[in-house]
Amino acid sequence: MIAAHNAENNISALLQSLARQVYKAPWEVIIALDRCTDRTRAVIESYAQGLEVQVLEINEVPPSWAPKKYALWRAAQVARYTWCVIVDADVWMAPDWLGRLMEGAQLTSQAVIGYAWLWGDGSLSSELAAYEASLVQLESIGRAKWRFPYMSTGRGWAVRRAWLLVGLYAWREVISGDDDLTLQLIPSSGVRVSAARSWSWAPTSFATAYRRKWRHLQTARHYRMGLRLSLAVAPILQMTLLLLALWTPWVLVGMPVVKFLALAAVRAPKPYVALWADWVLILLQILYPIGVMRSRRQW
Repeated sequence: MIAAHNAENNISALLQSLARQVYKAPWEVIIALDRCTDRTRAVIESYAQGLEVQVLEINEVPPSWAPKKYALWRAAQVARYTWCVIVDADVWMAPDWLGRLMEGAQLTSQAVIGYAWLWGDGSLSSELAAYEASLVQLESIGRAKWRFPYMSTGRGWAVRRAWLLVGLYAWREVISGDDDLTLQLIPSSGVRVSAARSWSWAPTSFATAYRRKWRHLQTARHYRMGLRLSLAVAPILQMTLLLLALWTPWVLVGMPVVKFLALAAVRAPKPYVALWADWVLILLQILYPIGVMRSRRQW
């Protein structure tokens, strides 16, 4: 299931990746065109050969719904199968991605999350955004493996259709969070972790990256208070270590090295970025709360 809004420039890579998937069970592709004013539909028709694709045209969004959630809601209503795999329009993946993801769809499973990386283009802003996303993936996957799942991403996860409909409707007015807010409704015992990996391009400008972070922080306001406090532990700890560096300068090197080793262990893209970007990112994260206090309905 794909919610696409003016995606003519990036959806072709996704469709080509889906056409190459090696998966034995029957499956379908549902693309909800969310008020598209470009050539997204024409691109779909050009690159969808070999796929069973259903395209839904959405021209208006009800006032009480966030656009992406409404698009996915419409797609989920016409889905034929018990499991839904949600993926963003700008994602690409290896041919075994769907098979690996659905290995976790066992009898007692309710949702399956995999690794969803951002790929930097070499610019400073892009590499910083990709590195931060890698750290988020590292924490979210780690918590899920320890049976404390709190987050998936729109870059690819699987969920039973019944839970997806519940989550989309429950959080229909929130502009983001179709993935993590829905996942948090599911009992932790029903969430599985998969080795499946997908990629998409990181934002290419600081403004775009900041808007993405603004959207994420706005969604995080709806997290349980205990979860929000636990997520604050790591940045507070690192800021404390930054102060300790006045007496123990080795800390400035130690933390980036630890993160480099952790990202390399899970085969994150470009783990070496941690060696130069970590403290820069910490300083940026201090600034995030400034300017994100005002809620937004459009992005």
